[in-house]
Amino acid sequence: MNFLALVQRLKIECGVSGSAPMTTTSQIAEIDRLVKWVNTAWMDIQSESSDWDWMRGSVSFPTVASKATYTPTEIGVTDFGYWLGNTFRNYDTAAGYASEITMDYIDYETWRNTYQLANLRTATSRPLQITITPSKALGLGMVPVAGYTVVGDYQKIPSEMVNDSDIPAIPAQFHMAIVYRAMMSYGSYEAASEVYQRGEIEFRKLMRRLRSDQLPEIMFCGSLA
Repeated sequence: MNFLALVQRLKIECGVSGSAPMTTTSQIAEIDRLVKWVNTAWMDIQSESSDWDWMRGSVSFPTVASKATYTPTEIGVTDFGYWLGNTFRNYDTAAGYASEITMDYIDYETWRNTYQLANLRTATSRPLQITITPSKALGLGMVPVAGYTVVGDYQKIPSEMVNDSDIPAIPAQFHMAIVYRAMMSYGSYEAASEVYQRGEIEFRKLMRRLRSDQLPEIMFCGSLA
């Protein structure tokens, strides 16, 4: 369901009278509240966990000769939340994926005291290690030469729906979780306990399934004995 369809469905589930809205923009009174509640519900779901699978993104960028650090903005990431430091690798751009290697993640102090010290500040080579700076830029070590492509993953920040046609990135089978969460806002505002309770029950059901489907698998260590 897109943004408009979610608002229309919320109207039905809450028993709001009147014709269905034809857009989410420039609404007033009750329909405007429905629009806002859908977006609030979507933001709440995204913000519940910091590592939802659907909010994981990938980035690819070329190395620039003698440039050691790369900010999210510089490499075209507009929905940046945080880097997944252990996911990075690089390959010779001309040679392609056959030349790809993984990059070791190191802490910032180690990177700074190794690659940003004395002559190593200007010594360039293929980067083999990576860090995250205090400003959330990626730091490469050694300082790279041009001609390599770095790829890796990051986690996105929550984002609102803006246009009628915007579709939430959550898997389609869980779209109703947004409606059910919004029903709780409607029920609380209108003192409609039956709407609130139905929304809460169904929301909890879908969220249990969503967590199972979209959160990283929990791994257990073997016996220490």
